[in-house]
Amino acid sequence: MRREIKKELNRKKIIEAAKTLFLNKGIDATNVRDISAVSGISYVTMYKYFSDKNELVQIVCQEIIDEVITYAYSQLHNEKLTFFEKLHRLSFEENFKKKYGPNAFIDFSTYISHDEELKNYITKKIDNSWMKIVEAGRQDNFIHSSASNEQICKFLSLIFKLDHDEFKKNINEYGELFLYGLAGYHKNK
Repeated sequence: MRREIKKELNRKKIIEAAKTLFLNKGIDATNVRDISAVSGISYVTMYKYFSDKNELVQIVCQEIIDEVITYAYSQLHNEKLTFFEKLHRLSFEENFKKKYGPNAFIDFSTYISHDEELKNYITKKIDNSWMKIVEAGRQDNFIHSSASNEQICKFLSLIFKLDHDEFKKNINEYGELFLYGLAGYHKNK
């Protein structure tokens, strides 16, 4: 039992060291010897825990994605915010940059864009998030649509799969279409 505890502690030390270095120094600029030095675990011993640096990058990326999504979920339950304010606080990119900095965001985004496994991981996390968002919208009486939660989730997923630059450039228009539909917003006179 004691041996298993030590193994788990060493594994956590390696992951923490890798995370710190990847965020501060960059993924490409960090090598396994750097991680070994910071974690205090020998270079050779590290390979008992992880097959290579890419396995560590995968684990660190998933951990960071989970942290950012957990923060976003906490905003969905913030009763001081309107649903629209909650939506604005759900930006993965914005939350990542705020917590880890813009350079780390660029570095991790570049890495993730070339890794199918991580792209699929993010897609699954985001798809699972839509249901929580729609449920929060209904709870706040913001979503009144007769469409099912599943259909609204599919719609949101389709919108966010649009070309990222195109979406960012026209976010207000897409937001208005999402919130008010094709009929638009009409104030009562």
